[in-house]
Amino acid sequence: MNKLSVSVFPVLFSFLIAGQSCSKIEKSPLIGISCAHPTNKSAVSMNYSEAVIRSGGTPVLIPITTDSLVLTDILHRLDGIILTGGEDVHPSYYNEAPIEQLGEVDSLRDVYDLLLIRIAAQHNTPMLGICRGEQLINVAFGGTLYQDIPTQCSDTTVHHNQEAPSTVPTHVVNVLPDSDLAKATEQTRLFTNTHHHQAVKQVAPGFRATAWATDSIIEGIESTDGRPIWGVQFHPEALTMGGDSIAPRIIRFFIEKVKGHQKYAPHHAGTKLSAD
Repeated sequence: MNKLSVSVFPVLFSFLIAGQSCSKIEKSPLIGISCAHPTNKSAVSMNYSEAVIRSGGTPVLIPITTDSLVLTDILHRLDGIILTGGEDVHPSYYNEAPIEQLGEVDSLRDVYDLLLIRIAAQHNTPMLGICRGEQLINVAFGGTLYQDIPTQCSDTTVHHNQEAPSTVPTHVVNVLPDSDLAKATEQTRLFTNTHHHQAVKQVAPGFRATAWATDSIIEGIESTDGRPIWGVQFHPEALTMGGDSIAPRIIRFFIEKVKGHQKYAPHHAGTKLSAD
């Protein structure tokens, strides 16, 4: 083999790999992931992005901003969004005064997340809410929350803010047999993690509860009017990264729903790299 062949081969190999990577990204639905902003940053746990990648999606972090035009532009390019966990939702958004046991709130993030939900709903963009994300979906569509489960619920047999890492399941969740969550997991009884002290109280109009902890706290919701919106109170992304065999089905279900959604198909069918 001459010197030219030796030098050209790595370059050709690099282009082949790059071409394969572009093709893979091109065919994957773009899944926006909402961020938190610790120390003035837009950030998210890698559990979310890695779980999306493992499920066949391409994660895109949505930066913290309250500019609705910017968020609309971003969401127009996305095929689905995942709303992540975090701080308490301020009770003013469901017409209640704060109680003493209300935890840390983030007014900027509340506005940002609720804008995301509103814009996504207007564009019929599929949504999956996780923990705080589920709570925000419920609030955005007219539901309410328990501000503090131990204070406002008589049954405290389940410790909803576990001390174990989020990769470890610690309590049972019963799933409605005819729900999408049951279809996704092929289970009516899940063993999940739990990191919250707020939860859905009154389910928003147009939604139904699909899962409950053994103390009757709602652990899952889904739309009943055809909108592609789901929520879970636990963290399937963390269980996925911990090696759980059932939790990954929830993220994969969402990705598959995104792929089959009308918003996704026209955007990616026959897509080719071009200069325009």
